[in-house]
Amino acid sequence: MPLIPTGRAPGALPTVGDRAGDKRPGQWTRRVRECWDTGAGIIWLVEYSTDTTTMTRLELRSASLALLAAVLTACSTGTPPPPAQAAQATQAATDAKAAKELTLYDQMRASQSWDLATSLGEEIVKKYPASPAAATVRQTLDDVRAKGVAQRDSRRLARLWAYAATPEGKGTQYTAAIESKEPLKSAASAKDAERIRLVLRQHPQWGQSVYLLLDNAKFDCSKGCATLPVRFDDAPAQRMKATIPPTGEPALFIDDDKGFIAKMLKAKSVAIDATIKGEGAKTFVFEIGGYDATKLPNAPKK
Repeated sequence: MPLIPTGRAPGALPTVGDRAGDKRPGQWTRRVRECWDTGAGIIWLVEYSTDTTTMTRLELRSASLALLAAVLTACSTGTPPPPAQAAQATQAATDAKAAKELTLYDQMRASQSWDLATSLGEEIVKKYPASPAAATVRQTLDDVRAKGVAQRDSRRLARLWAYAATPEGKGTQYTAAIESKEPLKSAASAKDAERIRLVLRQHPQWGQSVYLLLDNAKFDCSKGCATLPVRFDDAPAQRMKATIPPTGEPALFIDDDKGFIAKMLKAKSVAIDATIKGEGAKTFVFEIGGYDATKLPNAPKK
């Protein structure tokens, strides 16, 4: 803040001679030593002197007397810090806040809460771009984002499966079921559309089974259902033997249940071709990547 010329300094004490050449014995002279613009007014550091006495005082211009008293009290311990020091203090406070948020960011990474870590990391970079914490976050943020996307997709896939344990016959039947991505036919809404289900079943009496299940439709085996084209991920289709149950349920059992499950555990999706009465041949895709094998007990011996 520029100093104010001494020749224009207002607010002299009584009996002050403003010009040095007019000074007489016993009269005061005034000189502005320094000043600061506070936004509420100008603070002056004024030196008054006679032949035998020198004194200084602070004066505030363009402000109320009450504010002048407050400023005099605040300034009694020293002059305001230089602008560079004030900027350094502000940056240090900002860096301290960013460091606290960085600690929480690291905690979320350690607990593999990738979505929360992503939000925290992006906030640190946005709010404190010049801080050391932001520089640290930038080193890992892309990886955290990618893991967050993968974690969300993993949770979505897990929610596609439904598990049940019900008393059946002479034991408990455990099932894991997932619906196909594509509906059997169009409907007013996706929620109302009927879909084919892929079911894994375990029962102490009937053993382990893998089958396709319909609710209000039937498989058309007039041209044969002895084998079904099955594709895991991007692998070539392989034909797997299938059987219609003699009891007439709208199901189609895959004979090689062990082989199917072994491949399924290593895949993210499986596509199965089947023919439905009234609908014709269709390919049904199941996003199987979220299957949790711990939900079903070990397969009993047949």
